[in-house]
Amino acid sequence: MSSTTNTLRTYHDNTPQFHFYESMHKNQTHDYVKGKLQQYKNTYNQSFFMSEVLSQMDNFIDPSDPDIDEPNSFHAYQTAESIRKREPENKALQICGLIHDLGKILFKFGEPPWAVVGDTYAVGCKFPQTIVYYKTMLENPDINNPVFSSKLGIYKEHCGIQNLIITAGHDEYLYNVLQRNDDKHTFPKKYQDIIRFHSFYPWHTGGSYREFMKPDDYKLLENVLDFNKYDLYSKADDDFVVTDDIITYYNDLITDFFPVPLSW
Repeated sequence: MSSTTNTLRTYHDNTPQFHFYESMHKNQTHDYVKGKLQQYKNTYNQSFFMSEVLSQMDNFIDPSDPDIDEPNSFHAYQTAESIRKREPENKALQICGLIHDLGKILFKFGEPPWAVVGDTYAVGCKFPQTIVYYKTMLENPDINNPVFSSKLGIYKEHCGIQNLIITAGHDEYLYNVLQRNDDKHTFPKKYQDIIRFHSFYPWHTGGSYREFMKPDDYKLLENVLDFNKYDLYSKADDDFVVTDDIITYYNDLITDFFPVPLSW
């Protein structure tokens, strides 16, 4: 079920989303995230075609999202089709829309939901109030660490957004899969970067972490925001239906970009 555009990303206390983020904010500490991101540089010893991972999304509904209760595969096609209607020649962006959430395959590998989905945030520095359900960040042990709770924390000013340690989940995981398998696909780096940061809402939408941005990061920010209008606002389309023609189109397109299995 979709929502109207003026009610998207509306969060209330004592809801499933509230309790989800409460767990995420308590557990995603600097030490936990560093260990998990190091694990992402290896594999879960799985080999899948990208199309096979897309089909696995038929079995996953995002518990952090207040706007949809459809399987994640539905949102994948919905986002891609929203892009195709406005940018019919930009095949790479369409594929970005189709696969941007496929890092959620982590749910098949036994990862807890709070380590798979949800808005991401940086660890090792002060938690900004733009984090959804910010009050639950008080349960994160890092908030009592004098270094981690300072404005710059372990980082230097203008160190670059890509050098921040951002919470573990499907964004960073899929980015690492694409990087590890860079000889097996033709998906451009520009769109890999969009996937990496598309859930980093405190930065791209909340306006936080600007003190860490380098000049090149402003183009990255523009790219992520351009993508976000498709990712987020496509959810308001209550009339969208996944047809056989849509499935056929994207089966062909995904094979063009990802012709062989990847290591996951």
